[in-house]
Amino acid sequence: MMDRREDMIDKIDPSHLEGFDSSDTEALESLYSAVLSLENVDELHRFFKDLCSYNELCSMIHRWEILRLIHKGMNYEEIIREFEPEDGTRSKTRVSSTTISRVKKCYNNPDGGYRIALQRIENKNKKDEV
Repeated sequence: MMDRREDMIDKIDPSHLEGFDSSDTEALESLYSAVLSLENVDELHRFFKDLCSYNELCSMIHRWEILRLIHKGMNYEEIIREFEPEDGTRSKTRVSSTTISRVKKCYNNPDGGYRIALQRIENKNKKDEV
């Protein structure tokens, strides 16, 4: 008989589904299974390039870069400066303080997905150094 943990491997923990209905849940699990089926970065890139518009993918890239900068200890102003165009014009900044705030809120959630990804990358990098 399968224990509860094994049964949950291909299911989203219900406590993480706030705002989604049952049809969304099924679609999310199918999408995530598709992502997990991909074997390398090139396959992931091709999949996300098909799935997302250029702007959607750029938004995800920016959020990930913001996360990495927050993880390094940068504050809002430093992060905004990182994204400013070379000429220093603030009006063309590619990320907003709202986006930074949302990423930071999620980063500070100890049960969030950002933490899981960052910890696994750090652990992999430590293993690769050995």
